[in-house]
Amino acid sequence: MVKRQSTINTVILVIGLTIISKLFGSIREILIGSRFGTTLEADSYYLAYKVTALVFMSIGSAITATMIPIIVKYISKGDKERAYQFANKIFTILIGIALLLITFGILLSPYYTRYIAIGFEGYKYNLTVSLIKIMFPILGCIFITYVFVSILQSFGKFSITSILSIPFNIIIICYLIFFSSKYGIKGLAVATLIGWIMQFLIQVPYLLKKGFKLKIIFDFNDEDVKSFFKLILPTLLATTVYTVNILVDSSLASTLSDGKVAALNYAYMIYSSIATTTIYGISTVLFPKFAQSSSLQSYDKFKREINSTIKVLFFILIPMAAGLIVLSRPIVEIAFRRGAFDERAVILTKTALIYYSIGMIGFGLQEIFNKSFFALKDTKTPMKFGMISVGINIVLNIILVRIMDLGGLALATSIATVSNGIMLYISLMKKVGKFDNKDIIKQIFKVLISVLIMSLMVSFSYNILIFRLNGTSILINKGISLITSVFVGIFTYILMTIFLRINETKYLIDNYVMIFLKKDKR
Repeated sequence: MVKRQSTINTVILVIGLTIISKLFGSIREILIGSRFGTTLEADSYYLAYKVTALVFMSIGSAITATMIPIIVKYISKGDKERAYQFANKIFTILIGIALLLITFGILLSPYYTRYIAIGFEGYKYNLTVSLIKIMFPILGCIFITYVFVSILQSFGKFSITSILSIPFNIIIICYLIFFSSKYGIKGLAVATLIGWIMQFLIQVPYLLKKGFKLKIIFDFNDEDVKSFFKLILPTLLATTVYTVNILVDSSLASTLSDGKVAALNYAYMIYSSIATTTIYGISTVLFPKFAQSSSLQSYDKFKREINSTIKVLFFILIPMAAGLIVLSRPIVEIAFRRGAFDERAVILTKTALIYYSIGMIGFGLQEIFNKSFFALKDTKTPMKFGMISVGINIVLNIILVRIMDLGGLALATSIATVSNGIMLYISLMKKVGKFDNKDIIKQIFKVLISVLIMSLMVSFSYNILIFRLNGTSILINKGISLITSVFVGIFTYILMTIFLRINETKYLIDNYVMIFLKKDKR
């Protein structure tokens, strides 16, 4: 029980720190939206960012998913020095690979951009190529950043890795406030690169405290190094699935009218800020534990952990998705409706946000099941289903974009993501045995009833408040109405889950609310 309490405390800490980081990210996106709106410059920047940083971050996720089990293996044996040697060997090889890829990535950018930004021409195309060249060195920063992250998370140091984006966002925010009017969109690309450099520099003091010293070690014959590179390619293909789907969306959006690539990005920013905060907060903390429990001969403990995690995901993500759908317009308006971000931009972004939100639970299941397979040292299964998911997304994109325009692209990604989650779930049961499916279905049913009542109350309270506060400032009116409606939704959801006896609510009350009240009485 104490161990479970410690795990939940760590998850809550990581989620809390991630929320703070996401707030800075939201300010960054709001300023970009205000400065560049849904213009062709914004389209070029966001497509270039997805081609570079967003794709490269998936490589970073693959690095941590592959390195952590190996490092944890040595730490659990008390051989910290061997763990550090392995990390330095991987660091050395990855830096060499990064230098080659950066060189070719910059030189070949005019060619491959043609196949990604398929609807960009003239100035818009040339600007995109220029921005890709500026941001391509981010690849090296990401390699270094995620090698460092793997070491720190293997030691259970999640706090610093949860706030890496804060210095990144501060640098971009400062640029947008003080320099964007002079240096424009290319200056923003430079600021983005500088921000990524800061993400690995901020980890250095914490690594030094753990006794890690960076060394250049070339050793391609080490068994752990061979194992790393044997596993990382299928891991990369599995972890890149969602990013590839988003990139496909942007590529097809580039064939639509100006501003739709940017609108997709703004919607994805809102959606991912909420979804990834919770999902990555849970999976980041649990992955090292999955790696330990999966090494046991019996899968009973492993299955119990996965079963509990699935129930928690449904408990948290379904109401989050419903809230985003019901309050999509006021969220977009409060976040972006200023400067160059006009009514057309609001409608485009709101539409994409609604359809992205449908896939939130699939995104969560995909992340947890991928990590489950990685912990079992099975990278081929997630890779296989990931490739199928990309195929589903491409086919649905082509069909739905003709019927639903921008919304069809987001909906296709959601359907593909949910499909991937279901395929992984079925395959994992075949590998380790069935989960308590009856208990999970019972949980889903109760959560859906609670969410339905919650959604009705949220919609009703927002509309009433908007009407009652009609005389106040439009922004203040919508802000008060939105915040109040969110609290009404949370309160309604908690009451409904208590009434329906959902265990997660009881656990949170018993272990956090009651403890807080007892301390307060003292």
